[in-house]
Amino acid sequence: MKRLYILASVSLVLSTSSIAAELTAEIPKGDPEFIAKAISAAPADIGKDATIIRLADGFNPTTVREGKNGWTCAIDLDGGPWCADVVGVEWFRAVYTQGEPPDKTGFVYMMVGDMGTSNHDPYATDKSHWVQTGPHVMIVGKAAHEMAASYPNKMDPDPSHPYVMFPGNKYQHLMLPADMGHSK
Repeated sequence: MKRLYILASVSLVLSTSSIAAELTAEIPKGDPEFIAKAISAAPADIGKDATIIRLADGFNPTTVREGKNGWTCAIDLDGGPWCADVVGVEWFRAVYTQGEPPDKTGFVYMMVGDMGTSNHDPYATDKSHWVQTGPHVMIVGKAAHEMAASYPNKMDPDPSHPYVMFPGNKYQHLMLPADMGHSK
């Protein structure tokens, strides 16, 4: 039942989303600009009531705005905004700190896309197996590991189609494009 709910949520996102802003590496200094960029990662009805955090090395968050809907939005250190449910935030914390990912399922919005990363290693500093994905959602944690065998597990995936990011790694997760190849 949980998997059905997640897939229904993804379907809704794919059919109702649009690109909210152009993605840049800039991390705004002012709180209003920071909030605007952070919430651009999610549908407006989620972003407007989400907690907003600033991140520092090692996933040391500073709360910019308290939310009331259980979602948290942030801007990665590379400038990419994301909004996640509670488990999605736990998953990000694990990746940032090289900790153990949660044994639960989480959901992440990245509706303006990402800045790109190496698909074989979340800590790679080179651009080998580099993949940049446009607007997308992510399923992280337990369900992503269970579902991974049903999705492409290539080191150099086509980011206009669903794929497994970091295949075979404990941080592997599902990347589900929201534009399905209509941009770029």
